[in-house]
Amino acid sequence: MEYYEIIGLKKEPFSMAPEPEFFYHSKSHGECLDRLEISLRLNRGLNVVIGGIGTGKTMLSRLLLGRFVEFGQNHKFHLILDPTWDSSREFLQYLSKMFGLEGNVSQHSEMMDQIEHYLIDSSIHSKRNNVLIIDEGQKMGPNQLEIIRMLLNFETNDTKLIQVIIFAQHEIKELLDKHENFKDRIAFGYEIKPLDLEDTAGFITHRMEVAGLLKGEAIFSKKAIEVIHDETKGYPRKIVRMCHQMIIEMILNKREKISSDDVFELKKSSNPFYV
Repeated sequence: MEYYEIIGLKKEPFSMAPEPEFFYHSKSHGECLDRLEISLRLNRGLNVVIGGIGTGKTMLSRLLLGRFVEFGQNHKFHLILDPTWDSSREFLQYLSKMFGLEGNVSQHSEMMDQIEHYLIDSSIHSKRNNVLIIDEGQKMGPNQLEIIRMLLNFETNDTKLIQVIIFAQHEIKELLDKHENFKDRIAFGYEIKPLDLEDTAGFITHRMEVAGLLKGEAIFSKKAIEVIHDETKGYPRKIVRMCHQMIIEMILNKREKISSDDVFELKKSSNPFYV
């Protein structure tokens, strides 16, 4: 028997995996997702989403993909998870491979031409909207930004041939400030905020109900949620980790509810990773 079945749930409520069904439409996350979708549908070009570690950037990217796939939209998404290359040439080679291009071209200009021809054929002839999503964008350097800027120059009279979404931690701000010609191209920029107390309560309640808890029932007391919010500062990943540990402690100690005292007890425990 799985641990969550002991308390009458159908699935794990606080998994660390970015499962879309557990997404909580908080004020900040919901607005960011909606505005990103609008930006893509309007073919605006460059989008940059900034957030600290554990604020839910990966979840947002998965949900955005789902919104377009679900309704059969003619968008083709290309995902880069770790944008670390030693040179512009390596980055261009990576892009060429990602787009499925073949050939023996090795010069910078030749590879850019090949990519442009691919995007023209894909956009104009195949009626496909190409979207490049880059995670961990703060790892990029000036050379990568310049290539992305050049990609964004590929356009017809009425449409861009590729759109770009960069998800990054706050360190990217310094990089952007040094490259105004790139920063000026940002059509939609957004900074994800941690959850406030109201959204923390909604986040926990939503996950428990998706996992099978009946509406109106509560395992976490209001005071417990207040303490969890204070301890995690509203960062979703920390909330997930802490709530998971609280449920395990509740089961081990044969309790039926989680109180603020239980949270404080976990805080005082010898476990240094309680958040």
